[in-house]
Amino acid sequence: MKVLVTAGGTGGHIMPAVAIAEAVRSLSPGAEILFVGTDRGMEERIARLNGLDFVALPALGIKGKSASHLARALLVNTRAFARALGIVRGFAPDWVIGTGGYVTGMVVLAGRVLGCTCAIQEQNAVPGLTNRLLGRIVHRVYLSFPDTTGRFDPSRARLTGNPLRRALVQARRDAKPGYLLVLGGSLGASSINRAAVGALKVLRDRGIAPEVVHQCGSVDCQWVSDEYRGSGIRAQVHAFIDDMASVYAGAALAVSRCGGITLAELSALGLPSIMIPFPHASDDHQSANGRYVAERGGGWLIAERELTAERLASEIQARLTDTRGLETASENMRGIGLGAGARIIAEEIAGV
Repeated sequence: MKVLVTAGGTGGHIMPAVAIAEAVRSLSPGAEILFVGTDRGMEERIARLNGLDFVALPALGIKGKSASHLARALLVNTRAFARALGIVRGFAPDWVIGTGGYVTGMVVLAGRVLGCTCAIQEQNAVPGLTNRLLGRIVHRVYLSFPDTTGRFDPSRARLTGNPLRRALVQARRDAKPGYLLVLGGSLGASSINRAAVGALKVLRDRGIAPEVVHQCGSVDCQWVSDEYRGSGIRAQVHAFIDDMASVYAGAALAVSRCGGITLAELSALGLPSIMIPFPHASDDHQSANGRYVAERGGGWLIAERELTAERLASEIQARLTDTRGLETASENMRGIGLGAGARIIAEEIAGV
C-alpha cells in the first residue's frame, strides 16, 4: 500500500499529517508513505525526523492577497500543479490525504485527476479555504468538529477528531495533577503572556500561589522569566516544550488558545482549559472551536477583548478552588474525543 500525505505552512497542518502516517505504519508496517510539503516551511525537517520521505513543492496562498501577488501565485501554483501531477504519477499512491495549507490544493487535485482515492482532514470547526474547495472533489472528508455550517457533503464526511501522535494519545494524567499550565504559544502569544504574568501577581496578592509551567515563545521568554522571579512566583518558563505529553500529565488546569490541535491534545489528556481564542484566526475559527468545548463542559472562554490580569486571575482562582468542578471538566474534556482521529483514519485507509 502507498499513501501520500500533504500539508504545509504551520504545525497545525503538518503534525496531523505526521500522526496519520504514524498510525498507518502501525497498522500496515509495509506501507510506503511520501510527504509532500512546501519548500519554505518546517515540513521537511519534521518529516525527516519522523522517518518520512519528503518532496518539496512551491505553492503560494491566495486568500486576501494583492492583485500582484495573485498574478504571481497563479503562475507559481500552475507550475506546482504540473509538478504535483508528476510526483503523484511517479509514486502512484493508493490514497492522497491533505491536512491543510495551500500546497495540499495542487497535490490533492493532482491525485483526483490521476484516479487516486483522495481525502482531506480538517482540524477546526470552521474549515479553511483550501479544504472548503477540495471538499467538493475528494472521496472522504475527515472532520474534527461537527460540520454545523453544512460546508461538506454528509455522505463523504466522517467525524473522527484530530489525528495526534501516539505518545499523546497513550499519555495519562498524573494521579494528582497540580500545576497551572500556561500555553503562550511556541511562537509567543504576547497578550496571554502579559495577562498570565499579571494574573499570577494578582493571585499572589490574594494569598493564592499555584505552581506554574509557562510556555511563552522565544521573544517573551526573558522578560516573563524575570517578572516571575522578581515577584517571587514559582514558575518554570520555557520558550518551547518538546515533550508536551509529560507536561500535560502534571497539569491541573491550562490557559491556552483554541487551535484545533491544541484542543485535541488537551482533550486526549482530559485537561480542562481557560480558552482565549486568537481573534485574528481565519474565519474566527478559534472562537468556534472554543465554543464547542465550552458548551460541552470541557473549559471556559474569555474573549481577547475581555482579557485582563484581573479577569484571568478570577477565572483561575474559581477553577483551581473547585476540585470537583475541575474533575468534572476533565471528564468532559476527555469525553469530547477531539484527539481520536489518527487511528480511525488509518483504519479506513488500511481497510481494517
